[in-house]
Amino acid sequence: MPPPKSPGARHFVEDEITFSGKFSGNVFATVRDSFRPWWARLALLLVVGLAARLLLLATANILGMWADSLCHGDHCRTTAGSALVAGFTHSDFLRVLIWFALTGFVLNTLFRVAISRTGALAVSSLYDEVTMRTSRLPMSFFDTTPVGRIVSRFGSDYGAVFRMAGGPLGEFLCLVFDLILMLMLTMVASVWFAPVVVAMVLLNLWLYRLNNPRLREERRALSAARGPAIAHFSETAQGTVPIKVFGKRETFLERFNKLLARTMIHRIRTMIAVHGFALQMTSVTAMLLLVTGVGGIWLINSGRTSVGSVGVAFTFIMMTSTTIQQFFEWLANLEEAMTGVERLDNYLRRPLERGALVPARSRMDCGQPRAKISESSLLPANLTQLAGVRQVPEVKVDDLWLRYRPDLPWVLKGVTFHVEPREHFAIVGRTGCGKSSLIQALYLLYPAERGSIAVDKMTAGAAPLDQFRRTFSLIPQEPVLFRATLRENLCVDTRTTEADIRAALREIGIEPWVDRLAGKSAGGGIVRGLDYVVEERGANLSTGERQLLCMARAMIQGAPVLIMDEATSAIDPHSEELLVRATRHVLADRTRIVVAHRLSTIADCQRVLWLDGGQVRALDTPDRILPLKF
Repeated sequence: MPPPKSPGARHFVEDEITFSGKFSGNVFATVRDSFRPWWARLALLLVVGLAARLLLLATANILGMWADSLCHGDHCRTTAGSALVAGFTHSDFLRVLIWFALTGFVLNTLFRVAISRTGALAVSSLYDEVTMRTSRLPMSFFDTTPVGRIVSRFGSDYGAVFRMAGGPLGEFLCLVFDLILMLMLTMVASVWFAPVVVAMVLLNLWLYRLNNPRLREERRALSAARGPAIAHFSETAQGTVPIKVFGKRETFLERFNKLLARTMIHRIRTMIAVHGFALQMTSVTAMLLLVTGVGGIWLINSGRTSVGSVGVAFTFIMMTSTTIQQFFEWLANLEEAMTGVERLDNYLRRPLERGALVPARSRMDCGQPRAKISESSLLPANLTQLAGVRQVPEVKVDDLWLRYRPDLPWVLKGVTFHVEPREHFAIVGRTGCGKSSLIQALYLLYPAERGSIAVDKMTAGAAPLDQFRRTFSLIPQEPVLFRATLRENLCVDTRTTEADIRAALREIGIEPWVDRLAGKSAGGGIVRGLDYVVEERGANLSTGERQLLCMARAMIQGAPVLIMDEATSAIDPHSEELLVRATRHVLADRTRIVVAHRLSTIADCQRVLWLDGGQVRALDTPDRILPLKF
């Protein structure tokens, strides 16, 4: 019995996730894991930073003691620290001040530089972990997630985290140290002013807790609003030609302005919330400074404290007011960074595609299956010697059912066929019959809900995903090259040598053409041959040239099964001739699966699989399939 029928499709793009409430424990666990390799360094740096701020702030107490030492008479009042500086001359006070200031400055500089580098390393590690896992997410994720949303996560969200983890992290920690030390040093100068400092901290904390829910939600809404604008801009850049041809500039511009206006509205609302919070803290500070000034005059007149102590305490209270305000402003920025971590963490902890493993070198444990050994040790020295796979293997597909999502219709319905070793096997059918879907199923890009795929004794699902995929090499319908040198585009892995590349180019017959290539490098010099720089999407090469290079890359990979997905559909006759010759002669010792639409390609195959509506319509030799109208 076939699987039950699927319901009609509802929508193809997932809605943007909107976070609410407090940050989950996973977010804090991600931050902890990011800094875990540097815990010892962090602990040492915190001690250094605290000592640096203590030395710098204690200069105010030294000045207060110096001022009290100048007072003589019965009306003068000594402080608890006066005994420590008894008998000090002006030169002694000056030397102590200079020593405190210079040592504190050096330690503070060391702390800020080192903590910034450590924070940058931790955030870079988080970026690497998220990138590594995102590359292993199911294809359905990339089908339903606009590219602008992904760019926003790795762009603006990551930028907010990285900005906070650099210099601002040191600034924030210094503010924390200052608040702790100012309270202690204020109590050393005059215990009467300690309640004012405590009240200032508590009132500002109350204001922060009062405003924080709104600040957090506004920042989350702003982060979510960036994605659609970036996605639309990306679509516009990619579709420049049809937009110009069909005169749709105004339509795209109007839509972009609406999305940008929505983003700016959220940005303005966020700024209003931030500045409103700052105004409330300023008002509380002004009120407490008035209380401090009046209370200081009363304490001096009543003889409860000295003039130097009041000066020190008042100085610290003024500094504390500014520091508290800066602290909560930076704490609000830290909240923005945590929002970025929250959005990156959403990608970090998503389920990976079926069979994918997190590399053993990964430093974070997010519940995904992990490889027990390094990736390089999973790959054999020769890709044609995979475990359970002969040098020329057979491919078996049995009762394969596939659909891209549970709410979408079936694209493959009980497909069964068998490709013999060294066989030249063709797959044909009308547009939408399931040819490309079958190739994607062979690569396990989408998990089959029923059926099996096997390459000799290696069965999909039982073998490691990377190893199974490496049994196939692909020459796609749309050749893909990246902005890099030809050598970098042709290198399959670090074991690819210059001799391997040259041998592949020579067998295809394009080595002389590659040697004649010449162009400018990024530095302005002239580069030739394999050092020739390919532009983005291979814009400086023709479609046929790109396709031949993809053929060379497939040869270098050395996979035992070659798949050609309508590789000759958009190339010139000369390039097609080179491609077909290489397939017939150079690659004749491999198992070849060709998705074809030209009769000349089908005639050269040994058997032809005819797909119709996702089902096998016929499987026979070309002389029996060709007379039929598929």
